[in-house]
Amino acid sequence: MASDELKIVLEDVKEKFDTVIEAVNRVRETLERHEQKNDEQFKKIDMEFLGIKKDIRELRGDVNGLREDLTDHRENTELHAGGKRKKA
Repeated sequence: MASDELKIVLEDVKEKFDTVIEAVNRVRETLERHEQKNDEQFKKIDMEFLGIKKDIRELRGDVNGLREDLTDHRENTELHAGGKRKKA
C-alpha cells in the first residue's frame, strides 16, 4: 500500500518536472527567436551606420574642396581689390 502511494507521488513529481522542462524549452526557443531578430536588426543598423559614415566622409571632402575654392577666390579677389586677406 505504501509503495502504491509512493508510485502515485513519484508519477505526480515526474509530471511536474516534465511540465517545468517543457516550459524551460519553450522559453529557450523564444529567446533564440528574439536573439535572431536582434542580430538581424543590429546588422541592418550597422549597415546603415556604415553608409552614414561614408556619407560624412564624402561631405567632409566636399566641404574641404569648397573651403579651398573659397580661399582661392578670396585670395584672387582681394589681390585685385587691394584689401586685407581673410581666411575661410
